[in-house]
Amino acid sequence: MTKLFLKVLRSLILVSILAFSYTNLNAQMHCRSTLGGYLTPFHQDFPLLWALEGTMAPGMMTSTNTGVDPAKLNGGMLLGALDYTFNNHSFYVEGGYKNWQNSELAQPITELSRDIGMRQAFYNFKGENTDIKFGLHETKLGNYFLIDERMIGVSVDKKMGAFTLYTRVGTVIDNFARMGRFCGNRHLYSLIQDDFTENIGEKVAETNLAGFALNWNPNYTKPSESEGEDEFGEFDEFSSGSEFGSEKQSLISNVGVVVYNEFGKIIPDHKLYVGSLVDFNLPAKFMIQAGAVYQNMNLNNTLVYIATLKRSITWNSGSYSNFGAGYIGKYNVDDNAIFQPLFSNMFLGEVMRLDATDFPLWKASVSHNLPGKLKFHVGVKAVGQIEANETSEIDLEIGLKPVNHVKMTAILSRIETLALPDDIMMVRMELRVAF
Repeated sequence: MTKLFLKVLRSLILVSILAFSYTNLNAQMHCRSTLGGYLTPFHQDFPLLWALEGTMAPGMMTSTNTGVDPAKLNGGMLLGALDYTFNNHSFYVEGGYKNWQNSELAQPITELSRDIGMRQAFYNFKGENTDIKFGLHETKLGNYFLIDERMIGVSVDKKMGAFTLYTRVGTVIDNFARMGRFCGNRHLYSLIQDDFTENIGEKVAETNLAGFALNWNPNYTKPSESEGEDEFGEFDEFSSGSEFGSEKQSLISNVGVVVYNEFGKIIPDHKLYVGSLVDFNLPAKFMIQAGAVYQNMNLNNTLVYIATLKRSITWNSGSYSNFGAGYIGKYNVDDNAIFQPLFSNMFLGEVMRLDATDFPLWKASVSHNLPGKLKFHVGVKAVGQIEANETSEIDLEIGLKPVNHVKMTAILSRIETLALPDDIMMVRMELRVAF
């Protein structure tokens, strides 16, 4: 059975790579939730929107050791959301119920676990050039990988001509953090023991973050008065700033700098991050992002550098493909330094969820999306760790919407790592129903 599983997985991956030779490299496995697309008014005369989503996710995980029986995976979730929007103001609440049972390959094996949690509860002001969120919400820091978290705090994005300023201040608590049990699914697989990245506070102000990123779009041209104020459109929270105003393309499309700090009662060492990223336009519509981030800590100073190549193609049929490849390296100023931003949550790989502590890493992806009602997509993602346990993972994802309100996703994975005695294969199906 193990050999058949491996043969099928390798065949599907090879077919996908040959069929779709071009492709945007995501920093992590994307969110497969469809909840936001089904927000519906309670009444046509009252702007209160609601949505529900239920998920079933059965699966199987097995070892290449033929003497080990396959282990079952089991997880489910029910989410609900409310949105009240008027003029430039909105209030949003999202939470739900989750149950899971971790793999029998994990230690320790647990019975079925249950949790009720809140994902988001925030106020949002969205103006012409300003976007403010206050409360419990998901946030990033521009296009930097230092923050991809759910925090209680304030996020402010401000457009100022060719510049965009992103400011984040908040606190993270383990019962709603993205790496926590309610929102993530790393504990579903539980192949290796948790490390220090799980050390997030249980109370407000125990683990905090604060930082800003400033992006400059060198192609920006101030819109003429005849173009009107609608030239700016709505503010995109995570844009690089290059979408605003009229512009001409040049070699450099965006230049950014970041200053970021983590602090709190249970963060023993003061941590400061300073860095820069630059986006380049290349021939044949390729784009490369390159830069570096320096971590300043007591006896733990290190420099991380990154280079990512991207390419997207829209076909005449209406389908589109994405390609991406990248390398994240690390140069230690202090011996044995560990790059350890607590809230980066890159989650590279469906099962192993490699993160900043695992640098240096390489990553690659190829995907294709077909037009039509089925919304069929197929993609392959791979990630590998250069040092330490030399963990590598390759994931195949196939998804479609057979009928309205229903989304089906199949995920197949193969993992190799020195942290485990055998290689691991995993297959899982997600069935999401939203209305």
